[in-house]
Amino acid sequence: MITADVINDLQSPDLNFVSGSKQSVAMKVLPPEIADTDSLVFVSKAPQLEQALKAQAKIIVAHKSLTLPEGSSSTFFSTGHVQLAMATILPLFDGKMIRFNQETKIHPSAFIHPTAHLGQGVYAGPFAVIGEHARIDDGATIGAHTVVECYATVGAHTILHPQVFIGASCEIGAHCEIHPHTTIGADGFSFAMTKEGTHKKIPQIGKVVIGDHVELGANCAVDRAALTETRIGRGTKMDNFCHVAHNVIIGENNVFAAGFKIAGSSRIGNNCMFGGDAAVSDHVSIGDKVVIAGRAGVTNDVTQPGAYGGYPLEPLRDALKTLANMTQLTRIRKDMARVIKHLGLNEE
Repeated sequence: MITADVINDLQSPDLNFVSGSKQSVAMKVLPPEIADTDSLVFVSKAPQLEQALKAQAKIIVAHKSLTLPEGSSSTFFSTGHVQLAMATILPLFDGKMIRFNQETKIHPSAFIHPTAHLGQGVYAGPFAVIGEHARIDDGATIGAHTVVECYATVGAHTILHPQVFIGASCEIGAHCEIHPHTTIGADGFSFAMTKEGTHKKIPQIGKVVIGDHVELGANCAVDRAALTETRIGRGTKMDNFCHVAHNVIIGENNVFAAGFKIAGSSRIGNNCMFGGDAAVSDHVSIGDKVVIAGRAGVTNDVTQPGAYGGYPLEPLRDALKTLANMTQLTRIRKDMARVIKHLGLNEE
């Protein structure tokens, strides 16, 4: 339950109160097509606004380009960027933190090593494990069955959801969020072949360092470095099922869709975007402001900003043409066979 007054108090520069009662109460957030009288609705187009008005939605957050009616029973806010408005308002309705019992900060079943340091307001859920000399900073949340191994650090106000693993000596920044079943600091994949053809493991003695405001989805894996650091820069976001191999360096404010994979010792700059199932080979360097389309394969350095796709990688416009041409290969082959037969040429 949120009042319009609370939304107004957010004081977001891109969210402005327009009209209506600041005492209006929204119980939930719904899309325009199924809105009701208890809901808050975001609208970016005129038909969506009509649906919200017909439903008599309690609070409507509308794009500033829309003409808002006078005399409506709804309370209106305007915004120049609906998605940013959602990012500002929706946390008020986010009930996921209910999974953490904040009344009992340290659950009786949690194991906290006597040498571990816990800041103020740290929460540790049922069967959480915090190892020797680990450091958990103020306001951090350690979910049920989550493991933070020895000498690892977790920054202030970071949320580790249930069943996350943070390996020994790894560093997680402040205000991060790591979703269930993600592993930080598993060994990198590294073996030496013997004369007999067997494989001898090369110990991975480095660590993982993750900057502030990073979010990792569920079932991700970030491997520790062989000797130094695997790094993910500040503000980077990863979807579910992403894999980062050992010694990889990823810069700031990148976005990776589900299934992204990057092999060992590769580097990615800042402000890049990667589509789903994109893959980067080992020892590849990718610069700043690069966009890689879904299912693309990167096997060589990408030094210039821009959009790319396909495998082998091409500028995106060319990759889309190649993809379109591939659907014509069967017809072209049949046509070529007819031409060869017509000319009486022998196929070798």
